[in-house]
Amino acid sequence: MLPAACNNYERRSVFMKPESENSNGHDETKERKGKMPGEDHETPIEVETVYEQEISSYDQKDQPRDRQIDIEVESVSQKRKLIIGLSWPALAENLLSSFMSMADMIMVGGLGAYALSAVGLVTQPRFIMMAAFMAMNVGSTALVAQCKGARNPDEANKALNQALILSILMTVAVCLIMAATAEPLIRLVAGAEISERIILEGLTYYRIQIIGFPSISLTFTINAALRGAGNTRATFYNNTVANIVNVILNYCLINGRFGFPRMEVAGASLATVLGQCVGLIMALIVVAGGRQYIRLDFRKRWKIDFSMMRRIINIGIPSFIEQLLMRVGSLWFTTIVTSLGDISYAAHMVTMNIQQLSFTTGMAFGTAATTLVGQCIGRKRIDLGKVYVRMTQNMGFIVSFAIAIFMFTCGKFLSRMYSDDLVIISLASDMLKIIAVVNPIMNARFIYASALRGAGDAKSIAIVTFLGVLLVRPIVAILLVNVAGIGLTGVWIALSSDFVISCIAIWIRYRKGKWALIEI
Repeated sequence: MLPAACNNYERRSVFMKPESENSNGHDETKERKGKMPGEDHETPIEVETVYEQEISSYDQKDQPRDRQIDIEVESVSQKRKLIIGLSWPALAENLLSSFMSMADMIMVGGLGAYALSAVGLVTQPRFIMMAAFMAMNVGSTALVAQCKGARNPDEANKALNQALILSILMTVAVCLIMAATAEPLIRLVAGAEISERIILEGLTYYRIQIIGFPSISLTFTINAALRGAGNTRATFYNNTVANIVNVILNYCLINGRFGFPRMEVAGASLATVLGQCVGLIMALIVVAGGRQYIRLDFRKRWKIDFSMMRRIINIGIPSFIEQLLMRVGSLWFTTIVTSLGDISYAAHMVTMNIQQLSFTTGMAFGTAATTLVGQCIGRKRIDLGKVYVRMTQNMGFIVSFAIAIFMFTCGKFLSRMYSDDLVIISLASDMLKIIAVVNPIMNARFIYASALRGAGDAKSIAIVTFLGVLLVRPIVAILLVNVAGIGLTGVWIALSSDFVISCIAIWIRYRKGKWALIEI
């Protein structure tokens, strides 16, 4: 922001001010100096240079140094460059996270099928823990993006501050609840067909995750605000370092390398927590450095701003319902998978882990869609937001199609990295072919949903999620698994049916354009 005196500066002529005035308002300077010969009025003097110098020095001194985004570029190539600039760090981050997660599971898989199943049991309860934070972060991303579009950094910083306060309060509550319900929840997911050894190993993994959960929740919140400001590079660097630390510690702690204790499944969980602690430290350094569009000042007293917190929650509640429905539905869905036995469940977890590759494109270009739509709405340029969504979809389709071909043709190679069990390899590679076919549609769903979130339209996404996860997915799975008896193939056909139907529903919502009228 410019100083108040310069805010509405415009080129103008003013009269030379007197050097001094007496108490009667009489100009003593004028009496001493008199008038110029041949003049009977004051000579106007144009004042401009001083103001220009002040504005220039103020801008250089006070403006944040992070990479600024001008969304109102003219040419298609400039728009494409802007989308790529936002997407490639998110794509690289998601790909790296997927590869690191694959490496994590491969190292765990070296312990045996029981270890894969044990870590798999924790997947859905862990996502339930994160559901509230992922939802609130939708609100902070949308608010920061719209504040930046409106050129209001003070409100953007306030959104970050209040999002962190909200995250801290929620973290305490969630950790207490999940610690109290850990064993019954894991046993519910396991069902009757999973062995006691796998359940106990899963509980150990889960309890370590609960202890380290604050580092994950706070990192998520800061990274969400950075994405809203368009700084996807910072989140890429934060998560890259965290993932590298995670994999290195996995190697050391799972099998006891370089003098570290052999902790097996517990070591994998501890490595994840320690890696995320490193990510949190890096995220705090970024926002506390004073060089970004959003900044965190620890010297100021933190106070709850109920109006800003209410704005975050208003967007976050529909997203929370969406996440909760998704996790409850996935939990129910997991019980259907576990009923097929240890081997089928292990193959399912291998497929789920590799499937992350298919999500990367939609999540990356979805990040760009959220940021750009939010900033275009803040700038009152709905038309420009629609242009960016169309271009983002086109670019996302090309990349997702390439990933689909890779997954379809290399399924056995990828599955063999996790296990040497021929049944697991065969099952997982067949399921990957199903996912490859629907991959472009699945990524289109991500991008349209992200665009709606950038506009604050989280409610419609929650409704679609309810229909897909709690109706389409389990009903189709029950029919194909329990009635038709086609086993794991029926599970993945059910998943794919959900992706296709929800993509169509979200596309219809986007095309109607009501999202452009939402105020947050």
